[in-house]
Amino acid sequence: MRLVSKGNGNGSRSNSSGRNPSGGGANAIPGPVNKSKRKPVPVGAGDPVYKKKSHIKTVVIILLIFIIGFTALFASLGFYVDSLDTVFPNVWADGINVSGLTFDEAKQTLIDKGYERNADGISMTLIFPDNTGFSVTGAEVGLSLDANEAATAAFAFGRDDTFFRNEITYIRSLFNRTDLTDLSNPDFDDSIIRQLASEYTVQFNKTLLDSNFERTNEGITIVIGTGYNPANETDVFNLAVGTLLRAVEGHENLSVNYIPEQTSEEGIDLNLLFETIHIDPVTSVWNVETLSATVSSEGRTFDLEEAEEKLRNATSGQTIFIPIYTLYPDYTEDEIEALIFRDVLAESTSRMTNIANRIRNITLASQFINGTELNPGEVFSFNEVVGRRTEERGFLEANGIINGRLTPVWGGGICQASSTLYSAILRTQLEVIERTPHGLSVSYLPYGEDATVAFGNLDFKFRNNTDFPLRINITIEGRDIFVKLIGTNRDGSYTEIESSEPTITPFIIQERHTDELYDGDTEVWTPGQNGVRVVLQRKHFTAEGELISEQSITSTYRVQNRVILIGTAERPPPPPPHGGWDDFPGDGGHESPADD
Repeated sequence: MRLVSKGNGNGSRSNSSGRNPSGGGANAIPGPVNKSKRKPVPVGAGDPVYKKKSHIKTVVIILLIFIIGFTALFASLGFYVDSLDTVFPNVWADGINVSGLTFDEAKQTLIDKGYERNADGISMTLIFPDNTGFSVTGAEVGLSLDANEAATAAFAFGRDDTFFRNEITYIRSLFNRTDLTDLSNPDFDDSIIRQLASEYTVQFNKTLLDSNFERTNEGITIVIGTGYNPANETDVFNLAVGTLLRAVEGHENLSVNYIPEQTSEEGIDLNLLFETIHIDPVTSVWNVETLSATVSSEGRTFDLEEAEEKLRNATSGQTIFIPIYTLYPDYTEDEIEALIFRDVLAESTSRMTNIANRIRNITLASQFINGTELNPGEVFSFNEVVGRRTEERGFLEANGIINGRLTPVWGGGICQASSTLYSAILRTQLEVIERTPHGLSVSYLPYGEDATVAFGNLDFKFRNNTDFPLRINITIEGRDIFVKLIGTNRDGSYTEIESSEPTITPFIIQERHTDELYDGDTEVWTPGQNGVRVVLQRKHFTAEGELISEQSITSTYRVQNRVILIGTAERPPPPPPHGGWDDFPGDGGHESPADD
C-alpha cells in the first residue's frame, strides 16, 4: 500500500518512501512545477459571460471606425459644397432649369429663354360688383423682370445658412427638384393702373348712386334697398397692383373681384351724396385790381341731418324725398355796385382863424386831399398826398408850433386839415396807423382829436380796413373846414367817442431878464398854456347797440409857462436934433422934426 501526501498548499507534492527515477508510469510522482514556463489562464476564461463582452467590444470598435469615416466623408462633402461655384442641382428659376450653372451661365440662360420678357403676356383683371372693370397686361404697363436678380437668387439658394445646413440642402437637392419663384422685383408704370382705378371707381360710384336715387332741381327721391358703400379709389388701386404682382409670380393671368363693404345706410352714402349735391354760393366782392364787382352765383344744398334722420327711420322698399334748397349769395354784382360810396361813414368840421396865409395853406392842403379814394387795404399818408410844403408849390409862411412857440414856417397851419380829418376817422372803424398829438393843445378841436404833421418827421396815416372803397371829401366854406368820409356800411355798425375829464396842469408866470431889451421894456416871450391829459374811448357797436370793441387813446399836451422878458440893457441917450436947432432957417421960430 502506497501512502500519498497532499500538497502543502504551494502546489508541490512529496513522497516519503522514495521516487521513480524514470518519472514515467502511471504511478509516477510528478516533480516540482516550473512556473516560468506556464501560461496564465484568465479567471473565468471559459465562462459564457466573458465571451459576450468580447463581442460587444468588437462591435464598438467597428462603429467608431464607421462614424469616423462617415464624419470625414461628410466634412469633405461640406467643404466641396462650400467651394461650389455653380447653382445647386435640380434648381429651377421661374420654370427655367439653371442647376449646375455658374452665375453668369444662369443669367445668360434666363435671358436666352426669355425670362425678362415673361411678364409681357401676364394680365390682371379687376371686376366691380356691377360687372364693370378693367384689365392690364404686363406689356401695357411696361412690366419687366430682371435676369440678374433672378440668377442672384438662384445662386444664393442653399448658401444662406450654416455650413452643415447648406450641405444638407445640397444633399436634398440631389434627389428633389426645387422650383424658385418671385426671384426679382417687377418694375412697371403704376400710373396707368392708378388712372384706370380712378376712372372706374368714379364710374362705379356714379352707377351706384344713380341706381339708388333720382335727383331733380327740387330734391332727391331715394328708394331704400340694400347696396354697397362707394368704392374707394386707393383700395381699388392697391388690389389691382397686388393682383398683377401675384400674376407675375405665378406666371398666369388672374382675375379679382373688388367688393366694397355693405353700407349701413341701405346703399346710400349721404356724405358722398352731400359732396355731390352741395355747391356753395359765390358772393360778389369789390375787386381792387379791376375796380369792379366780381361775378356772383347761386348755390344748392340739402339738410344732411334731416336726410340722415329720414334714412335711419326708413324701411326696405320705402321711398323718401330730400328737398334741395337754393343758396343765395350775400351780394350780387348789382348789389355790390350799388353799395360803392353809398354811405357817409363820418363827418367832422373845424373853424379857421382869419389869418390869410394860414387859410391859404389849409385850403391848398385840403385841395390835395379832396377826392382821394382808397381801395380795401390801402393806406392813406398825409405827407405823401399833400407833399412838401414849399413856396414853389404855393404854400405861404404862417405860424406853426415849434419847440412850444409859434414860429413862422412854410405851410404853417395845415395841421388843422390833418386834425379835422383825424377827428372824422375817430368816428369810424378805420384803422389808425400813425398819429401824434400837438405839443400844445389846439383850440379848433376838442382835446384828443388833433393830429400834428411835419414833412419827413411826423405823419398821419390810416388804413381802409373795410371791404369797399373809401373816398375823402374835404372842402372849405368861408373859414370852416368840412370833412366827409364816403364808403359802405353794410351792417349798420357805428362808432362813438367818449372823452374822460381832462387832467389840467396850470401854467405859471416866469420873469426872465435879458439884455436884448432896454431897461424898462418888457416882452411876452410865451403867452402860457395849461398842460392837459385826456383819454378818449373809441367804442364800436353793432347796429343793435352791442359793443364790438373798444380802444383807449391817450393824448398829452405839455405845459407852456408864461414867460415875460424884462430888459436890462442900458438905454442910449436920445439923439440930438438933426444938425441942431440953429441949422433950420427961419425967423427964429422952432419946428418939431419928422418921426423916423
